[in-house]
Amino acid sequence: MCTVYTNAGLRNLSGVRDDEEDDDYENMTPPYKDLPPKPGSMAPPRPPRAGKKMEKPSLPCKTQKMAATPVPWISQEPRGPGHCWEDRLMVCLYLLVVVSLLLGCIGLAVTLVKYQAVVEELRMLTFQQMAWQANVTGMSGLAGLKKDIDLIRADTDQALVELRGLLDCTKVTCPDGWIPFEGKCYYFSPSTRSWDGARKFCQENYSHLVIISSFAEQLIFWDPQEPNNLHEEDCASMNKGGTWNDLSCDKTTYWICERKCSC
Repeated sequence: MCTVYTNAGLRNLSGVRDDEEDDDYENMTPPYKDLPPKPGSMAPPRPPRAGKKMEKPSLPCKTQKMAATPVPWISQEPRGPGHCWEDRLMVCLYLLVVVSLLLGCIGLAVTLVKYQAVVEELRMLTFQQMAWQANVTGMSGLAGLKKDIDLIRADTDQALVELRGLLDCTKVTCPDGWIPFEGKCYYFSPSTRSWDGARKFCQENYSHLVIISSFAEQLIFWDPQEPNNLHEEDCASMNKGGTWNDLSCDKTTYWICERKCSC
């Protein structure tokens, strides 16, 4: 059997295809109200179409540009084992420098503390030396001053003795117990005393121990080979025969006082 297609049938088929193609073109073309407004024109907002939800337009995302910051210790090239040893060596050097600085600071602090202690000790020793020198100078000065006072006192006592002797000459020639001889009065002690005690007695009686004024008299009165200054014999005494002998000033013996009375 052969099937024959008529032209009418084909024409109808082609008409149907055209209608369908027209419908497709109409669906692809957007309506005028859905077109976006022109730039610069203020168009009122469009109401949403029936059956569709209002969707917010998505804003375009700005791509953030990240600036690459170069890091000095991060190399762009791959690092081998030699670079690792260099890093360790640098770290060791840094630690060595820090430890050296720390030890230097500690040593400086210890040195300063010791220096302050030494300075304080020297200051104390200087003060002690100055105090010791002041004490020594003061003692020697006091000793010299005491000696000068004793000499002045002895001279004053001698002057008083002579003055009172002159005043007493108008009344009596010599006191009781004194022996006059050539314008002088002499007292021969009946007891013994040391040289200091005899001198004090004579001063209290306005006189002094007898004095041999001339060198010839001393040669006559001294015993042979005297004075010999044996055992620090700084004083003189008279023997029974009337001659002189040197002896210690602490020994006790008789004495003679002499006073001047010229009327």
